[in-house]
Amino acid sequence: MVACLDQWRESIVGCEDAGLQAQVRNIETVSRMLHAVMLETVAELEFRHLAATSGFGTTKRLLAGMLHLSATEAGMRVAHATQLTARRTVSGEVLPPVLPKTAAALAAGQIGVGQVRVIAETMSAIPNSVGAEQREAAEADLARYAHSFTPASLHKIGRHILAHLNQEGPQPPQEPEPAPAAGELRWRERRDGRLGFEGFLESEHSGAFRSLIEQFAAPRPAAEGIPDPRTTPQRNADALLEVCGLARAAQDCPTTGGEPPHLTLTLDWEALRTSLGARDPRLRDTPERLSGSTVGLRRENHPRRPRRGVGTAGRRAGDAHRPPLPPPRAHRPGPGMRLPRLRPTTRTLPGPPLPALG
Repeated sequence: MVACLDQWRESIVGCEDAGLQAQVRNIETVSRMLHAVMLETVAELEFRHLAATSGFGTTKRLLAGMLHLSATEAGMRVAHATQLTARRTVSGEVLPPVLPKTAAALAAGQIGVGQVRVIAETMSAIPNSVGAEQREAAEADLARYAHSFTPASLHKIGRHILAHLNQEGPQPPQEPEPAPAAGELRWRERRDGRLGFEGFLESEHSGAFRSLIEQFAAPRPAAEGIPDPRTTPQRNADALLEVCGLARAAQDCPTTGGEPPHLTLTLDWEALRTSLGARDPRLRDTPERLSGSTVGLRRENHPRRPRRGVGTAGRRAGDAHRPPLPPPRAHRPGPGMRLPRLRPTTRTLPGPPLPALG
């Protein structure tokens, strides 16, 4: 075969212009016929299960590893070999190909690999409700049109054939029915900052909600003989807040970032010092002094390591003119206290005396 190809290659060089086009058609025809032989070989590999004995597992992996093909190309060759070659049963009976007209056209070199792919995809898309006679007629029409049309044009023809065979169209996907809702609840932010509610609950849930609210909304007099000054709507609102508090403290309550939801309050420093400074002596100092004490404690607890070659007691020449660090304060801000952001200040440090000039 290699010698025949070499002779063919030599004849192309001396071919005339009129005969060169015929050579192109002949080469394409032979390549299509060789592809049909390749599919028959792949079908034989699949029938003998050589991929399993060779350690590849499947014929697709065998072709990809042996011929260095992509997974898509190897899978397409296996699929085409299954549809375009003769089938054999376990008892040895030989059955015709699934697509006999297409297989005959490819073996004769009349259609190419692109047309085979379009025909195989179109035939696989035909619904199972279509009879065998209609399937055979559709495959014969596609194989006949493949002689004169490109794969793109043949794909459009296949779509028209599918629309004719399946006039009802594809079945709509069966979506699961949504579970019945327990009710509706809507809220909105008012201009004064309050939260307004509106909604309803179904009859099977209204009883449980009402009994729970009524238990917490019972009147609570401040003392004997003094009625509860709250109105019924106010007691219902307080009961709803109590129920929310119990739900928040429950073990199964959803969390945000691993912690229950919480609020962060930011207070003005002057208001905090004016209202609480008399009770807590730690709030009598200014923010600058508090921040300085925090820095002092941090320096005291985490001293810097000395550099190599310099002892803890030794100092550099320029350190003698630097002021010592301020001593740490005896107190520090309480836990949870937020200090205001300080503006950077500029300090002038005395340096070493300069030598007199001239």
